Amino acid sequence: MGDEWPYGPPKYASFADCRAYLATQGMDAASALIGAAIATAESSRDLTVINDTPATGDYSVGAWQINYYGSLYTSRAAAFGTPKQLIDGGISAQSYACYTVWVDAGASFTPWSTYNSGAYKQYLSGGGGGTGSTPEPEVEEGSTGAAVTLLQTDLNVLGYGLAVDGVFGPDTYAAVIKFQKSQGLTQDGIVGPETWAALEAAVQAAQGGPQGGGAPSGPAPPVQAPAGVDSGVLSAWSNLTEQAGPVTNGYLQDINTLTHSSPAR
Repeated sequence: MGDEWPYGPPKYASFADCRAYLATQGMDAASALIGAAIATAESSRDLTVINDTPATGDYSVGAWQINYYGSLYTSRAAAFGTPKQLIDGGISAQSYACYTVWVDAGASFTPWSTYNSGAYKQYLSGGGGGTGSTPEPEVEEGSTGAAVTLLQTDLNVLGYGLAVDGVFGPDTYAAVIKFQKSQGLTQDGIVGPETWAALEAAVQAAQGGPQGGGAPSGPAPPVQAPAGVDSGVLSAWSNLTEQAGPVTNGYLQDINTLTHSSPAR
């Protein structure tokens, strides 16, 4: 029991990628920074680890340690796939799961113990942007790092089609100039407070407010659960196809007839 890797060796995501993927799902910049720090505190951003510790109520999966333990298994598997599918989905699927749990908790990280204890705070500088209340740093052509990754990710939400590599090169410069022109800003290619603010507003408008990226693709989750799940939960999971609505993109989208537990990671 404890940490295990049943579906492959450890695989680590970068802090910048965790932050950028959360922002793509719909988190504001400050929350995406906290979310990346939480992944660091929870798992060292390991995409393949499972914490199987029944004594603490944990069957927690991946970078953000999404918990499938006990009665959570049915709803989590319907929303995110089985633990194996969530791991196979990589950072895209796992950031969507984190975002969904965050939204269900009222745009709060309280489902994560490392947030409640403050353990995540020591990792906030890992994103290069300081604390969640600190503005993104000014970047320009030649800059590199997490802030550039977030810039490229946000610009891609608006359709700019950049390579998300954390390097502020000519293509990123041209996209920034075009964006600044569209917003009536000074077209200097420097992303400072005004451009960051305009970009955040434009991304939120384009996304229509916070929204998830959809369940990971693949076959419908099989009848599968970790050891120790009670028979009632297994029965509910076995009959989920009948209790829920139609399957969409391989996943059950409507589980309103099932009893939902209080938010937990």
